[in-house]
Amino acid sequence: MKNLRTYGTPPFNLALIHGGPGAPGEMAPVARELFSLEGVLEPLQTVATLEGQVRELRDVLEKHGTLPITLIGFSWGAMLSFIFTARYPQFVKKLILVGSGPYEEKYAANIMKTRISRLGKEDWESLLHLTETLDNPSAKNRNEALCSFGNLMSKADAYQPLPHEDELLDCSYEIFKGVWEEASTLTI
Repeated sequence: MKNLRTYGTPPFNLALIHGGPGAPGEMAPVARELFSLEGVLEPLQTVATLEGQVRELRDVLEKHGTLPITLIGFSWGAMLSFIFTARYPQFVKKLILVGSGPYEEKYAANIMKTRISRLGKEDWESLLHLTETLDNPSAKNRNEALCSFGNLMSKADAYQPLPHEDELLDCSYEIFKGVWEEASTLTI
């Protein structure tokens, strides 16, 4: 299935929701650590709207999960899991949020400044170039730039991450842009 990876065998009592949106795969190392304990789902977000991602997650969990399920959301996945749980509490046994962004603008004011302060000069220069690419509507390599941007942010945010092989999952700037544009209009 294009929007799901599974680890272990049923029953699938645990779902790991990755960050991004549009940059799937960083929860795979966690899934590989946990699947010996129980079956793990890793839904991959493929829809370019927040509402679409909520529906997509519901559909995957209904079809493949053992409900109610434990959700572990990372970064954007934490925010999506929070929104999903608010709408479908009957689907969720436990909700674990890892590295969730803030839900109010006032708490987000210094996040990027803090992230940048953790990067060396070379990474900081790469970040500037990637930001210019992502902000340029005529740039042809925005998907690759989003993946590189995500790698830099992971480097800035992670403390002793699990070792893992780089997995080449497609990043989608259109998914990232679509979801964040829609999410920025919401009030919580």
